[in-house]
Amino acid sequence: MRMLSIQEALKRKFERQAQIKELEFHASGHCVHIGKLSPGCLKCFVPDALSENFHLGSACNANCPYCFGVGLDRHNPPAEHRFEHKARLLARFLSARSSPYYPTISFTGGGDPLLHLEFVAYYMDIYRKTEDLLGKKPWYYIYTNGLSADLDTVLRIKDLGFNEMRFHLGASNFSKQVYKNLSVAARHIDVITVETPAWPPHRGKLFEMLPMIEEIGVKHLNLGEIVITPHNRENIFKRLPDAEVYQFHYIHLYDGGLVYDIIEEVLKRRFSYSVLDCSSLVKGIQQAPGKRDIHEPVDGLCETIDQVTNQLVP
Repeated sequence: MRMLSIQEALKRKFERQAQIKELEFHASGHCVHIGKLSPGCLKCFVPDALSENFHLGSACNANCPYCFGVGLDRHNPPAEHRFEHKARLLARFLSARSSPYYPTISFTGGGDPLLHLEFVAYYMDIYRKTEDLLGKKPWYYIYTNGLSADLDTVLRIKDLGFNEMRFHLGASNFSKQVYKNLSVAARHIDVITVETPAWPPHRGKLFEMLPMIEEIGVKHLNLGEIVITPHNRENIFKRLPDAEVYQFHYIHLYDGGLVYDIIEEVLKRRFSYSVLDCSSLVKGIQQAPGKRDIHEPVDGLCETIDQVTNQLVP
């Protein structure tokens, strides 16, 4: 393992970005992408949007070699916690009525949220009943490894009111079953996003994925950067003894330019989906308190809810 200085790591990133003239830059340069992003991504780059993300437990049916291991309880929170949370939720919703942005409600879990669907349904019922008080409809999305996303589950996700499903294809090593489930979801859910890490051992499978998700009808591709934690550090360095890492917000695994290689391929083949470099730069602005004080406008960065709705086939 080699620790890069932040100067060296960012210099490499910026030099690689400079080679792709089609790249777009938003949020003071923290958001680097091609194409309009999912409405669910707006919350990362605006100062006063209400967003709520639920971690429902760490139960998972995959075994990612790079899992950051949040260590959450594998059981749902007790009922009294739910009622406390419900009260906070309503207060936050009502305070957000003056925001110019729509709220974003997401379920990403410490494991796979589809293993906690009863709990997901409990909170979605609260939100759906609160929409009239808020005066605006939130954007709802759920993140999954896709292993449990069969037709019945996808239809239930739709009935609960979700606009978007995000699939972590790398979790299953890009299994045929998950591709099949992805195709099913694309026929029933407004927006399908693939959100998977730029894990260097997956390089070949990531490139194989690009034409497949175009054919399926995926609208957005978010490529994350691996975060090194005490939970995954030993496993990652065992698999990648020559790994290069750097510290920005967290300790990040440098991908050797893999994200930008993929962006170049998407541009070359004129695929229709957006691609976001969801790297340390995104994490930096996403979690920085300064975002709420001084911020570059991001109008036009994401598709709007109306645009997505108007594109749907009856």
